[in-house]
Amino acid sequence: MKKYEVIKEVFQPCSGKQLPDGCEIWEMRLEDPARYVQEQYMQERSVEFLSRSQNGSEVIEALLEGGRKHRYTFSEL
Repeated sequence: MKKYEVIKEVFQPCSGKQLPDGCEIWEMRLEDPARYVQEQYMQERSVEFLSRSQNGSEVIEALLEGGRKHRYTFSEL
């Protein structure tokens, strides 16, 4: 397992802002960040996952119904 700093940003479509409406930061030990994110949304009817690498960190976005978006950034510690 690897130790990560995880940043979760929540974007709401009705706000019309480009900045996140909420943000959480914590440390976690994970085997697979992508699997962790997918497990968080098992109860959602429709979700699309996008992932990319940015400045050495793994960024995973969960696009939900209604235009909601949750962005996770995993930086290895």
